[in-house]
Amino acid sequence: MTGVVSLRYCTALILLISGCGAPTAPPLPTLPAPRWVPRTHDTAATETGVRPWPEASADGVGGIRLEWHALNPLEVGGYRIYRSDTTDANGTPTRFTELVTLEYGTTAEDTAYVDRAVQHWHMYHYRVHALDRSPQRREGPPSEITRFMLEPPPIPIAPVGEVHPDSVVFRWSNNVGYVVLRVFEADTSNPDLILHPVWVFAGAPMDYSNPRIRYNQDGRAKSLHPGRLYRWRISRVTPGRPERGATSIWRTFWVKQ
Repeated sequence: MTGVVSLRYCTALILLISGCGAPTAPPLPTLPAPRWVPRTHDTAATETGVRPWPEASADGVGGIRLEWHALNPLEVGGYRIYRSDTTDANGTPTRFTELVTLEYGTTAEDTAYVDRAVQHWHMYHYRVHALDRSPQRREGPPSEITRFMLEPPPIPIAPVGEVHPDSVVFRWSNNVGYVVLRVFEADTSNPDLILHPVWVFAGAPMDYSNPRIRYNQDGRAKSLHPGRLYRWRISRVTPGRPERGATSIWRTFWVKQ
């Protein structure tokens, strides 16, 4: 009998030590890893993906816009972005730190963020995690790592204001070599509303000391119409290097009636 009691005691002790009967920890979230929106081609009229965002700041630096595909909002309570600006000897990013946590419904966009705390000529690496809907907002697995280097943007000079349709010449300073120029028709009652593209030009100016591009110099632009409003901006690109670049702020002009 004594041996049976001792056996029961030892069994109970083992179960106690092993945590048998104790409350189990909640399972880890089974969320999928978010996927970044790929950056569009250099000459795409409408741009998406990780790219420069000059509207982010008035100090001439701008920001880096991050975009990722939405996951099921019934399972996801938000997203958390991590950033690294250092790499090891093999070029692998290290020391990721939290950049921002975005709760669903608390920001203007749930699947986009503009990193304003950046510098020119510095490569930044990013990853994003989905958060579950528990009070703890536990993280799911990380996305793939994306990266971007913001370069000094071109500064648009002309055209601005009223212009003659036969003398539209785009000029800018801070020469950047190869550029992509985008011209859109805009809503006359709301200039910030872009309607549709009328011309996308890619190339380099012939005179680097005084860079300029004449409207429709490649014969591919749509006609400009009197009384309509147009917006344009010019981007600095390196062909084959989508992880770096810069974009100017918007400029607006209208055609003389």
